[in-house]
Amino acid sequence: MRKPLTRTVLALLLASGLRAQSPDSLLLSGIRLTIACDFEGALVVFRAYEKTHPHDPAGPFYVAATYQSAMMDAESDRHEKEFFEAVNRSIRMADSLIAAGRPDSRVYFHLGNAWSYKGLYEAKRGGLATGVLHAHRGVGYLEKALDADSLYEDAYLGVGNYKYWSGRYYKYLRWLPWIRDERGLGIRLVRRVIEKGTLSRWVGMSSLGWIEYDRKNYGESLRLFRRGLAEFPESRFFLWGEADCLFADGDYEQAAGRYENLLVSILGDKHQSGYNEAECRTKLMTAYDNIGRQEAAEAQARAVLAIQADPAVLKRMERQRKAAAEWLDRNRGAVR
Repeated sequence: MRKPLTRTVLALLLASGLRAQSPDSLLLSGIRLTIACDFEGALVVFRAYEKTHPHDPAGPFYVAATYQSAMMDAESDRHEKEFFEAVNRSIRMADSLIAAGRPDSRVYFHLGNAWSYKGLYEAKRGGLATGVLHAHRGVGYLEKALDADSLYEDAYLGVGNYKYWSGRYYKYLRWLPWIRDERGLGIRLVRRVIEKGTLSRWVGMSSLGWIEYDRKNYGESLRLFRRGLAEFPESRFFLWGEADCLFADGDYEQAAGRYENLLVSILGDKHQSGYNEAECRTKLMTAYDNIGRQEAAEAQARAVLAIQADPAVLKRMERQRKAAAEWLDRNRGAVR
């Protein structure tokens, strides 16, 4: 869904008053816009922050994080170049401050986040070994931030996420000498960020929601995603979580309503690649089928097969297209 013009104007007005606010309050304003899927507004804030804080690695890091969030939201790689330029710029700035003898917990925090986000993106696009190594380096810097200040609460998020997900896939990563199964500790650290964090609280809530979803604790996961939606009703990040929890728990009636809302939002966003539309329509097809709405299910199946997208995206959509074709084949002649 395209954001109202007033949201962009608000971001511009916010950026124009940068010097009157503390650095963290400005960064939090941009983070909130990112969570709300107003990526253009977030970039306005973070780019303006870079201009007024030219030696602070936080500025380019959050520019990179916004580009990564936008690519995750659209299931595309359209901002890959900009992402790597910004994340590498943040790393260079932090390294320069450390080399100049000016390291502190904040510098290590943003350096650790930059390496962690870079590793996550590299792993997602297929470079698992490189991605894991870079994420591990990032966690090392986050731990240095905590060594310098154990009450730097936001730094616990990256450490906690790393400990949970590396433990979750321990059997695939145990050839790495530093990998251990510390999922319980990871969960406790992410919960701590939700309770005490500033910049990372809402990202932590989304992270813990997906951790609980992975553990099949759908009730707790749903509660977390709904807390996020109460604060960010336009956020597709939280709406996907709510819909997927309801679907996984077999509440197809409510799930269908949430996927309908998601589909409206996706179709209103010109930057979507087509993959999310296919995923959303496939879930809708299944939900409708389970609540006896066969005509609606058929409409979604046909819509999945009619999606036009780049060849690479269509290849990724093979699972959804196969599910739609199989549904139509099974129900041939049954829908009146």
